[in-house]
Amino acid sequence: MERLDSTQPQLPFDPTVTEMTLHDAVKRCCMAMRDGITRQGVVRMIEMTYPNLRPKPASVAASLVNLAKGNQPILKVAIEGTGRSPAFYSTDGNTVLKLSKDEIEGLLDESATYGTGGWQSLWLAILQSFDRASGQIKLTPELRARLYHYYHDYGVGGWQSRSKRVFRRTLPHLFVA
Repeated sequence: MERLDSTQPQLPFDPTVTEMTLHDAVKRCCMAMRDGITRQGVVRMIEMTYPNLRPKPASVAASLVNLAKGNQPILKVAIEGTGRSPAFYSTDGNTVLKLSKDEIEGLLDESATYGTGGWQSLWLAILQSFDRASGQIKLTPELRARLYHYYHDYGVGGWQSRSKRVFRRTLPHLFVA
């Protein structure tokens, strides 16, 4: 029998380490991701960053919804999820970017909108938010989420290098896997 005041080395305890709740982990991951935030992406990031938490997708989804509620929400709903399509969130509101000469040339290249389809409609929406006189572009959370989604979830194409050419300097977080 052990003494009552004996230490138990098999149960290490470090009083300097605080307990991390799932909600806190979700919030930290969202702040690191900034745009293109989905439930699946947050679950993956929590599993890598906080392996002891073992997040359940439904709990992460509930936490994301709670972070998007209230008078001053931390998250903005960029694209509403429907059916099997995930919801996309952002921590930023509208973003105004000053583009360089090379970035403007890439943005205005007419071959980007040749044909019809989702990518072309996205690029046309981005072009509509560009002010030629000032060289600035105003991107909504929805446009950034769509750009993130097309870049990461569709096959390789010339539009990926085009979007990187235009936005990699100002929005590098959109192109990180």
